[in-house]
Amino acid sequence: MEVHAHSHTPRKKWTHYLWEFLMLFLAVFCGFLAENKREHIVEHQREKQFMRSLAEDLETDTAELSKAILKTDSTARYADSVLFFLFSYKPGTQVPLKFSTLIGIAGQRLTLINTDRTSAQLKNSGSMRLIRDKEVSDNILRYWKQIDETNISLDRYIIYRDAGRTLIFKLWVMPEIYKRVSPADTIQQMRVIDNDPKKWDELANLIAIGGSIARGPLIKNLEKQRAMAVSLITLIKKEYHLE
Repeated sequence: MEVHAHSHTPRKKWTHYLWEFLMLFLAVFCGFLAENKREHIVEHQREKQFMRSLAEDLETDTAELSKAILKTDSTARYADSVLFFLFSYKPGTQVPLKFSTLIGIAGQRLTLINTDRTSAQLKNSGSMRLIRDKEVSDNILRYWKQIDETNISLDRYIIYRDAGRTLIFKLWVMPEIYKRVSPADTIQQMRVIDNDPKKWDELANLIAIGGSIARGPLIKNLEKQRAMAVSLITLIKKEYHLE
C-alpha cells in the first residue's frame, strides 16, 4: 500500500493580510491625492486664463467708456445750445439750417458696447466658483451690477431721445431733402412743417430732459463704470501676477 505524503500550505498570519490591506489602501489614497492635485492645478490654470481674458475685456471696456463719456458730454452741451435757441425762437415758416446741426448732436444716439466674452462664460458655465480670490470676485460682481445701472440710465435717455426724433420729423423739412435739389452750401433755411408753439415747447421739454439725463445720471454712471473697470484691471493683474 502506497503512502501519500500530504503537503500543507502554511496559513498566513493576520498581520500579513493587514499589511496587504494597508498597501492597497495607500495605493488608492495616493492615487486619489494625485488626481485631486491634478484637478486643482487644472482649475487654477483655468482661473488664471479667465482672469487674463477678463482683464483684456475690461481694457476694451475702458476705451469704449471713454468714447461714450465724450459723446455724452457733447450731447449735454449741445442740448443747452438747442434750448437757448428755442427760448428765443418764434415758430414761423422757416428755421435756420444750423439749428438742425445743433439738434442733431443734442439728440444723437448714445450707445455703449460692453465686452461680455469672458463674463458670459463665467455667468453661464458656473465658472465663478473657480475665482478663489474673494476681493476679485466681489469686485467682478460689483462691476456687473454697475453695467446694469449704466444701461438703465442709457435706456432712459434713449426714450426721450427717440420721442424727440419722432417729433422733429413733423416740425420741419430735413436738410437731406434740399441737398437732392440744391448745392449743400446754398442751404440756409429749412421749411417749417408745423409752427404750433405747443409742439415746439414739447420738443424743448424732450431735449431738456434728455440733456439732463446725459449730464446727470448717465455720465456719472459711465465715469463710475470706467473707474471700476480700471481698478478691477489693476487688482486682477496684481493678484494673478499678470503683465
